[in-house]
Amino acid sequence: MRNRMHVLVLVMAGLLMGCGGAATLEPAVLRGPHQGTTLQLPDKTGYVELVNEPEVKDRRSTEPTALVAYFLRSDVRSALDPPPTDVSFAIDSGARRDSRAKRGPPESISLGAEPRSDDPAGAGRFVSKPGPYQLAGLRGTLTANINGQKVSVIVQGGR
Repeated sequence: MRNRMHVLVLVMAGLLMGCGGAATLEPAVLRGPHQGTTLQLPDKTGYVELVNEPEVKDRRSTEPTALVAYFLRSDVRSALDPPPTDVSFAIDSGARRDSRAKRGPPESISLGAEPRSDDPAGAGRFVSKPGPYQLAGLRGTLTANINGQKVSVIVQGGR
């Protein structure tokens, strides 16, 4: 009986801890050199770090802010080379409160290349026009053309 109890405790502990297998569908989120949310690109080709400029100090603020994407190499410190092209973000506004209302097409915003020479990762910097793009509540899909291949990264809220 005592052995059965030990096995049961071990099984329950394993279930609570998880196995890290197929249940983990999201890429790992970490902090990049600009202290933004950093997500792995498909096929482990590098990372994209998302930040707001200017930085949002208060989540209740309605001040416009730009969405900035830094495309980084696997070292998460230097710019992806060559930099991507055709960078955009499709904002998922979510379901409306009225469940009968249908969700419209996602708003798509373009991010243009605005490299910074004073930053080791600055060559991979892409910036949107200012708008209501606070990362804390931003959900959608970032797309870019990297080495001739279109890649997409799902974003579900940042810092």
